[in-house]
Amino acid sequence: ETHLGLIHILFPQSPIVPLVRHPLDVVLSVFSNGLTHGFYCAYALESAATHYALIAELIAHYREALPLHYHAVRYEALIADQETEVRKLLAFIGEDFDPSILAFHDNARFARTASYAQVTEPIYTRSVHRYRNYLKHLEPVIPILMPAIERLGYGIEK
Repeated sequence: ETHLGLIHILFPQSPIVPLVRHPLDVVLSVFSNGLTHGFYCAYALESAATHYALIAELIAHYREALPLHYHAVRYEALIADQETEVRKLLAFIGEDFDPSILAFHDNARFARTASYAQVTEPIYTRSVHRYRNYLKHLEPVIPILMPAIERLGYGIEK
């Protein structure tokens, strides 16, 4: 995200495809998984939320200032209807649909990410709006995240 401007200058037609998720779910996930790389920006909920908010503002600026070839994939929509969202994404990047894409969990290759176990499972819904279970603890960061929550068209469900 911090390099969107440079990416656009170097590769102006390059498709940019971020996965967008409810900001409270993102901050909760980063914090609960101990992802403290990047200058320990997730050492505390407030710093994780502040980092998220600043990056969200930067993305909004780049999207307003530059004609990015941009297609955001909404996490919740992908979970609800994987095939439709994958077809939209592939159409955006100019690729044909292959049904094997939907069976990503059958790939034998080991994923070297914090979500290594999840990528071996079919799509599941248990992480959608997971923040609701922790809303009381997330209340202090809601004001920090509210501009991003609204910009992305989310609300706060209890």
